[in-house]
Amino acid sequence: MKDCTVCKGEGKNFRKGFEFEGKVYPDKWEPCVSCKGTGKFSEVNEAKILERIMATKGKNKGKLRASMTSNFSDKEEARAYYVWRLARFHGGKDVTMPMMADLGVRGDPFKSDLDKLADQVAKDSFGTDLAAAARWGRAFGLV
Repeated sequence: MKDCTVCKGEGKNFRKGFEFEGKVYPDKWEPCVSCKGTGKFSEVNEAKILERIMATKGKNKGKLRASMTSNFSDKEEARAYYVWRLARFHGGKDVTMPMMADLGVRGDPFKSDLDKLADQVAKDSFGTDLAAAARWGRAFGLV
């Protein structure tokens, strides 16, 4: 277990009050949306993530799922979606930037482990984890 990087393990965040259109919104403490108020993240369970992102029936059985719903209300589902989405991006299957996937793992101290897993899934599923770099490298001045 590691502390959430957003709330630093507190499980809550302070929201400064403000006034808008004559209405006063006071200071308040709210449960951290990143860790769902727990303050902690468990270590990455690669087997569980792979189980969630692999197809279980149809023509893609045993391969990376063709589609997946983003469910950020559950930390483990958010992790699975992140790995699935980044693997498809880095493998060249989905070439638009995976902006929403990153929101699901905000505050997760194990994000670098999820990145490594996504790279490995991309290599295993698509033969490369550099397709996105080839497409987007020029936009970021890398080519």
